[in-house]
Amino acid sequence: MLDKSHIWSTQKMDHILICCVCLGDNSEDADEIIQCDNCGVTVHEGCYGVDGESDSIMSSASENSTEPWFCDACKCGVSPSCELCPNQDGIFKETDAGRWVHVVCALYVPGVAFGDIDKLRPVTLTEMNYSKYGAKECSFCEDPRFARTGVCISCDAGMCRAYFHVTCAQREGLLSEAAAEEDIADPFFAYCKQHADRFDRKWKRKNYLALQSYCKMSLQEREKQLAREAQGRITARLQQYRAKAELARNTRPQAWVPREKLPRPLTSSASAIRKLMRKAELMGISTDIFPVDTSDTSSSADGRRKHKQPALTADFVNYYLERNMCVIQIQENIAEQKNIKDKLENEQEKLHVEYNKLCESIEELQNLNSQLRDEGQALWTLLSKIIAQKLNMPAVLRAPKERRPSKKEGGTQKTSVLPAVLYSCGICKKNHDQHLLLLCDTCKLHYHLGCLDPPLTRMPKKTKNSYWQCSECDQAGSSDMEADIAMETLPDGTKRSRRQIKEPIKFVPQDLTLEPKKIPIRSTRTRGQKRKRDFIFEDEKPEERIPRERRQRQPVLQKKPKSDDLRTECATCKGPGDNENLVR
Repeated sequence: MLDKSHIWSTQKMDHILICCVCLGDNSEDADEIIQCDNCGVTVHEGCYGVDGESDSIMSSASENSTEPWFCDACKCGVSPSCELCPNQDGIFKETDAGRWVHVVCALYVPGVAFGDIDKLRPVTLTEMNYSKYGAKECSFCEDPRFARTGVCISCDAGMCRAYFHVTCAQREGLLSEAAAEEDIADPFFAYCKQHADRFDRKWKRKNYLALQSYCKMSLQEREKQLAREAQGRITARLQQYRAKAELARNTRPQAWVPREKLPRPLTSSASAIRKLMRKAELMGISTDIFPVDTSDTSSSADGRRKHKQPALTADFVNYYLERNMCVIQIQENIAEQKNIKDKLENEQEKLHVEYNKLCESIEELQNLNSQLRDEGQALWTLLSKIIAQKLNMPAVLRAPKERRPSKKEGGTQKTSVLPAVLYSCGICKKNHDQHLLLLCDTCKLHYHLGCLDPPLTRMPKKTKNSYWQCSECDQAGSSDMEADIAMETLPDGTKRSRRQIKEPIKFVPQDLTLEPKKIPIRSTRTRGQKRKRDFIFEDEKPEERIPRERRQRQPVLQKKPKSDDLRTECATCKGPGDNENLVR
């Protein structure tokens, strides 16, 4: 069942028009309520600053007595977003900087000025203190994400600290306007719910709901009420108005811009918040989770919370502009390099096709050469039989394996038939990216840097004393540690020397019997004789070889025995040892 109040408001909408600025329904000849023929918004002529003579285009071809009227947003063909509040409904005026604000917001926010008071345009926001953006939180916003967007006004009651957006206050019926007889400097003011008149607020709230119900009528229903001919005429007039507005926008003087930068928080722009929310929605990020800061409740309650504005210095602006130019140049360079790469890849594909054809022709020629060699060898054998002598086979008729050039031709090395022009990877078996192929010095196979495991990021450096091995050759060489390889035969038949791997020296305790070791001793010599060095074994006692003269002095010069020497045990492994394998 339908609500009676809804039926009553619908019947009222069909007969009474309501101004979306003052929410009044009185329409007089001097101040008539007009409706935009495109979007359907209704407003008093005085509340919107409409001048019938200058704001209309008279058409001699029109048969109707009434001329269509359009709001400024429809004339410019835009769907505006207010800079002073987060709400998108209502009627707008354009600022001198090309932005848009609600007419009611421009009237009630302190500091907003008009270039022409009668026409209420253009709107100037530069005289307003930019620190008001996002400074207060609206108490009527249903979405907390938009509570600090735009500019909030305060209740005009003394010592009241209630703050709200102008359009939010209009929705609750809290906006007031001084009478024409009263001489007040600022005739537009607002009260909170606690200080506003209850009856005044009731009828304004009722008119606002009726206006919203009327504005929410679909465009299709309004088109059904209009004839097709009239709708076509309105569309043609709208195109004329838009052309005139575009010409006026291009020819109007440039707006004054203050020299000092006026910083503004990004979160105070409702349009920016909507774009960020749309981006988060497309990225799949939830925007419903917002941390609530309860630590600063006292400062936000009395309205004395200070926000630090971002400082946009000249250096930062220059850096930002220069960075954008560099990014544009890099993107152009990338596009140019990509075109060159595509061109080179096409040329490479053509060369690969020609290379394959040449390889096939070379293979055919080699087969033909082998056939001719066989025929020549048969003829040479026949000639040898005819003359009954064994003739040496000429070098031309010999097989390629048996042919060895002379020293003048290049020594005793074997010559290959044709050197390979394109090498193939030993893993992927492809011959693309020849500049990324790396040769293994052991197996003589080429590998792509990306095909290796692990892949390499750059070419390894090769010197005379070092060479590169693939992982298989390296594992094969490291697993056979005990093998003593002096010469290594490569796949192409050549031999190369390889460093001999020796076993590590193992420690042998003194308990085990070792082979007798020769110890050099100093022999006695006379003057004029050559110095000789004799050797004795460790098992022998050195006293048996010492002369008699030294035997008598030995008790005096005798050193400490090994049993008294403290350096007979390792401090780390606690193993026995002597002066030969222990270091102090």
